[in-house]
Amino acid sequence: MRSLAVTALLLIGSAAHAATVEAHYVARVAGLRVMTIDVRAAIGPDHYQVAARARSVGLAALATRFDQTASAEGRFARETVRPILFRAEGDWQGQHRRVELLLADTPPRIALDPPDLPEREPVPPAMAQGGIDTLTALVVLSRQVAQRGAAGCGLDVTVFDGRRLNRFTLRPDGEGTVPGRPDLAAVRCRVEGRQLAGFWRGWDRDQAARAQSGTVWIAAPLPDAPPMPVRLEMGIDWLGTLVLTLDHARPAPLGTLAAR
Repeated sequence: MRSLAVTALLLIGSAAHAATVEAHYVARVAGLRVMTIDVRAAIGPDHYQVAARARSVGLAALATRFDQTASAEGRFARETVRPILFRAEGDWQGQHRRVELLLADTPPRIALDPPDLPEREPVPPAMAQGGIDTLTALVVLSRQVAQRGAAGCGLDVTVFDGRRLNRFTLRPDGEGTVPGRPDLAAVRCRVEGRQLAGFWRGWDRDQAARAQSGTVWIAAPLPDAPPMPVRLEMGIDWLGTLVLTLDHARPAPLGTLAAR
């Protein structure tokens, strides 16, 4: 299930004061629920904090069991987003794994537990230099759309989650209603993702590095809410098309940031 964590998780805006929002997403393949994602994000004019929890559900939990949390924080400096810290922790097929990244350091500081996985090739730290974490990448996208509308879909970014390095290219694909939500108008972006490093050992390299493409819709799901991804359709290897939809979103009280 490569790149599942790189689905539409988050929101961003340019509010004068930090606001906290909770969102719940459901992922389906062939109409069957395979994953849920809960997000809690606090966005301010110069700082962001995001936490997310992804869990396998339904029949997918029998084949690939995972329950993982991730958090990211960073700052906005003029037009630049600067990640400070990314953490991810959870269970994958009964094994506990942990990641901590300080990507702004040179070279980036990468703490992994366990440090090596027998089934996956390690990513050289030099390759991760200049990359950003998965949650920050979505902050960048949503911030651009909030500021520039459909033109904000123009984005090329290298994303590192501690185990894999990917390159994502997004381009504007117009505006219109969201499939299944005729009441909701959204900016539409075409997405192409390609893995650069951190491949599974023993896999065909050409096949594993082949680009995956999809579409993401970004809109404000509530009155006065900032824009956020509300739907994602993405080809995922042999799974076919993964469809991630926003089930509900709500304002959340300020407090400790944690995905539930």
